Amino acid sequence: MRRTTSGRPHRFEPARLVLGLVVLAIAGLHVLRASGEADVPLPVLFALLPLGLACTAAVAVVALTARRARRRAVERGRPRP
Repeated sequence: MRRTTSGRPHRFEPARLVLGLVVLAIAGLHVLRASGEADVPLPVLFALLPLGLACTAAVAVVALTARRARRRAVERGRPRP
């Protein structure tokens, strides 16, 4: 198994988690709409994907900023939290 520089099997990517949850929610709404359980307009379903992608991008930027700040703190000799 390939390992990252930190020795872990893979790095946690919160943006991927958010994107997966958004896509699952959209799929669930589509299933509810198709079965007649919920009256969700189709344009709302189409609008949710770009909104979810924007939310995912924001989470990715925050995660990247946190990783850079942590790396800089380690390089300066400060202990890791």
